[in-house]
Amino acid sequence: MYRVMVVEDEPPLIRDIRYEIERNSTLFRVTATAINGADALRKLEEETPDVLFTDIRMPVMDGLELIKAIRQKHPELPFVILSGYRDFDYAKEALKFQAYDYLLKPVSPDDVREVLIKLEAMLGERREQKKRAVLLSSLQGEPISGEFSEALFADQSLALLVAQCDGTSGMGANAVDLEAELASALAVPGAAIRVLSGRTPLEKIAIVEHNSRGYGDGDGDCDGYGDGDDDGKFAEREQLAIAMQHWLSGKSGSAVNVAIGEPRARLADLSESLGFLRDLLRRRAEHGVSKLIRESETFEAAVGSSPVAVLTNERLSSLRSMVQLQQKSLFKVEMSSLIGEWLLARLPVPDFTSLVKRTLHAVGEGYWRRDADIDSVVDECLEGVTSGETMSEFLVARLENALFEESSASRDSPEGVVDKLDDYLIANCHRNFDPKELASGVGLTAPYLSKLFKLHRGMPLIEYLAYLKIEKARQLIRSDPELLAKEIGELLGFSDPFYFSRLFKKFEGCSPSEYRKRLEKR
Repeated sequence: MYRVMVVEDEPPLIRDIRYEIERNSTLFRVTATAINGADALRKLEEETPDVLFTDIRMPVMDGLELIKAIRQKHPELPFVILSGYRDFDYAKEALKFQAYDYLLKPVSPDDVREVLIKLEAMLGERREQKKRAVLLSSLQGEPISGEFSEALFADQSLALLVAQCDGTSGMGANAVDLEAELASALAVPGAAIRVLSGRTPLEKIAIVEHNSRGYGDGDGDCDGYGDGDDDGKFAEREQLAIAMQHWLSGKSGSAVNVAIGEPRARLADLSESLGFLRDLLRRRAEHGVSKLIRESETFEAAVGSSPVAVLTNERLSSLRSMVQLQQKSLFKVEMSSLIGEWLLARLPVPDFTSLVKRTLHAVGEGYWRRDADIDSVVDECLEGVTSGETMSEFLVARLENALFEESSASRDSPEGVVDKLDDYLIANCHRNFDPKELASGVGLTAPYLSKLFKLHRGMPLIEYLAYLKIEKARQLIRSDPELLAKEIGELLGFSDPFYFSRLFKKFEGCSPSEYRKRLEKR
């Protein structure tokens, strides 16, 4: 419901306007009235309406003075001007103060209806933007302050669906467009569904909002942990999770795991729910297998009997490339990293052994030396070894001997790969590079190459490419004071001068023109 204040010095007209507003829309209610501007300002101190209808000519304080005063404290409050024909010029003056609309007295039902329809659309969009902002803050664990934020979700229960995709294919579209498409695909009567991007492009979070009377034990209260979750609502969330899984799988071309959360009654509980669902996905997701994982499952069911696959398509492709190209040093670094992650997961020995074997077989039987028996190598390495660190070193060393020809030296160390590419990028920073092409040129995948740059240069490859361009821009500004920022951007491959300026400010803390002025003052 949207609250309306009507400011009018003639009580009969107040009654008429109230009648027309409430007759023409069930979403608007007149909750406050005032007989002049001064009276309205006093009442605004007690409660701020969602929209204000005000007459122009009134005693004590007229509508124009009221509007000026409102703009100082309530800049976003929309107001509708009420005026007679003889006051129309005066009303036009008020429109300069960003009045939303105006109505001629006596008010026409059709005119009131038209204004309310436009107000409903505008206020609805504004409220939706605020809801999304509050939800995003809640998911990130930020404290939610203010009664308005809590009121946005009063009597509502919120449940999360967290989806994670295996691969990246087809997921490069604009994140906002993908969110809108997915939300539209999940639309169901009686529930508001919002979709947000997670920590990576491969994670999508759907927030299902229902009236809390749909949950709990019948008294409209929810304890925040879903103990009384209604069977119908749970079934609906499960169907939404299946639809989400199918839609994302079609977009990404990969397996998709979806964790189904229980309803929460408090905004502050969303971050905890998200963390728990992410942990469930981490512990239960398997490479290449699509699953639905329910928060309500017992610990034993959540752990399951099969090992958790801590391996993405990108890392698997990287391992394949290293074996194909006989890059022993790179393989050693990546395999040691993987084993370290699996050890941290504290998997039981049988599960750990199975995971290592499955991973190595997935790299491709055709690339092994024919006399190498991978299963026996793994069994030999794990037999009788109790220290995780020692086991990791021993296993990696034995895999090197089993998977690489004795005569083949390491093509390039990780540092060597980064150094060679670094020289090439610096010499060609005027070009726009495709990370996939760069990675392919050295026999690696783009995610793995980005990881190497972050390790040895302190930032991912994409960010490092931007850094090189801005460093070159600084050199050009220092060497040629006559060059315009637009010209420098074009020299470095930026088609959008505004994007170039924003990127420059991100690294330097000021715009190109401000940077030039600083140099001139020295």
